[in-house]
Amino acid sequence: MGVRSKLLCELEANRGKPLSGERLAADLGVTRAAVWNAVRSLEDDGYDLIKSRKGYMLSEDMDILSPEGVGIDLDRQHEVVVLPKVDSTNEEVKRRALEGAPDGFTVIADAQVSGKGRRGRGFFSPAGTGIYMSMLLRPTMLPAADIVFITTMAAVAVAHAVSEVCKKDPKIKWVNDIYLNEKKICGILTEAVSDVETGGIDFVVVGIGINVKKSNARIPMELRDVVGYIYDDKEAGAARNRIAAGVINEIDRYYEALPDRIFMKEYKERSMVIGKRIRFGTPVSLSKPGEGDDWREGIAVDIDDTGGLLVELDDKSRETLHSGEITLRVE
Repeated sequence: MGVRSKLLCELEANRGKPLSGERLAADLGVTRAAVWNAVRSLEDDGYDLIKSRKGYMLSEDMDILSPEGVGIDLDRQHEVVVLPKVDSTNEEVKRRALEGAPDGFTVIADAQVSGKGRRGRGFFSPAGTGIYMSMLLRPTMLPAADIVFITTMAAVAVAHAVSEVCKKDPKIKWVNDIYLNEKKICGILTEAVSDVETGGIDFVVVGIGINVKKSNARIPMELRDVVGYIYDDKEAGAARNRIAAGVINEIDRYYEALPDRIFMKEYKERSMVIGKRIRFGTPVSLSKPGEGDDWREGIAVDIDDTGGLLVELDDKSRETLHSGEITLRVE
């Protein structure tokens, strides 16, 4: 780790506290001139450093994603790469996986050019306001039946991390969308890549997009009534690194115990659909779900141990959904 990275770790760990050049030089084992050069390098990259006679400190509101900012809050060591822009974090992780990236390897981007959503949709990924991340899992000993629970696990991991870090109460819309105040703040896309020779799962990529604060970018028309944010304009501060670290920590915790399915209890407790009237089906139109599709209605009664959504139809018959799309009906 170079002087710049070491300095950034110190400043992130002591955010809001001035650190003298003398102390930093001693702690990092370098000269004060080296500290000054590292400070200049951070400023050139857009970091807002407050300088006073007491020393240097990061602005409380400065919210730049970095491996150092994420790393100080991780419970265990991870290889984390932060990129200013990428086509898709899922695609980047796939490329790195084929090059031998290890289990737990994570890519986080400040923006995506071609962000991927479910069913071939795009994912709106403006710069400076969200967290677009993908994590590589190599489930060597995981039973094939448990692979389907990775998406469910990821939804609970995100909801729990947002709850712990941001002191909010997000809900989960079946299957894996995260909502806050009835607006979508997070989407999850899990992709499994098979080994052609063995027929087994080679690796899994868990892609997560979180809207942390409102963007000045033009929101696509079809998203304007749906998209939400963790923080409003008055609350927005420096939280993206901590949220990203929280998500990684929670995925680690649940992934280790995936066969035990300890996350299913919270998955049900955070459900925003149980007891609600819903429309469900498999949309033909990806841009305008519901147009020309064969949708049905019923009451979401429960979520079973496999993550299936139990729906009671108007004729009192019941059906368990394992895939597809649902929308809440406004009574």
